[in-house]
Amino acid sequence: MPTTVKGVVALSEKQPAELLDIIIPDPGPNDVVVDIEATGVCHTDLAYRDGGINDEFPFLLGHESAGRVSQIGENVTHVEIGDYVVLNWRAVCGECRACKKGVQQYCFATHNASKPMTLTDGTKLTAALGIGSFAEKTLVHEGQCTKVSEDAPAEVAGLLGCGVMAGIGAAINTGQVQRGESLAVIGLGGVGCAAIAGARLAGATTIIGLDVDEKKLAAAEELGATHTVLTKGLSPQQVAEKVQELTDGFGADVVVDAVGIPQTYETAFYARDLAGRVVLVGVPARTWS
Repeated sequence: MPTTVKGVVALSEKQPAELLDIIIPDPGPNDVVVDIEATGVCHTDLAYRDGGINDEFPFLLGHESAGRVSQIGENVTHVEIGDYVVLNWRAVCGECRACKKGVQQYCFATHNASKPMTLTDGTKLTAALGIGSFAEKTLVHEGQCTKVSEDAPAEVAGLLGCGVMAGIGAAINTGQVQRGESLAVIGLGGVGCAAIAGARLAGATTIIGLDVDEKKLAAAEELGATHTVLTKGLSPQQVAEKVQELTDGFGADVVVDAVGIPQTYETAFYARDLAGRVVLVGVPARTWS
């Protein structure tokens, strides 16, 4: 039967979110209920609250999560009750043009739960990125669950569901970093550091981390940055010159902007090689040549 739990809901644009009672319905044939153990706080949730994604209020916020499956629909085969999972906001359909081309990250018809979660008065909630995990429980499609090792703490595993895959995907899938190439990453938070790790996995030989915070530079070095630059007080042109100095005067083959403000956009385009690619990380990430 439906369950009442607490959840963090944005009722209207740019207003403080509220902790409210929400109703989790019984799962549909391919749905699962997940008991949330940890959820990261992502800037995308702020964008939902502020109307930057769409205006389908009220939003049940939260999407970067790990938890345990507690209920399953009658046709679910992907997970079982008790499985420890990370939640994905893209459960690919496998049938659309993008999936058939092998670029599932651009799937046109990703799966979500078949039923909405609601407020106690019946008002339908829009789950952020189809997940809505700032709650004790949430309802998702079975394909939005990925089983992970029980050894991974929930507060760490949950990052795989958004920040890690966004950053690694920006470097490998969108930026298409190749072995021997150079990469510069602007902004070394969770997404930026994941892009650093992605470049290392792809075989980049020059990996440059750029940030205004020295502590974040140190984290980037631990994850594979070969060079770091403290950008505090520097203009976009000056930052670009630093990148050019580290790439034999050419600029980076790929620049990932993991901040997303006008100054960093400008820096990204200045810092690339003439034939380089720029990835602006958002929903979805985009690339320019």
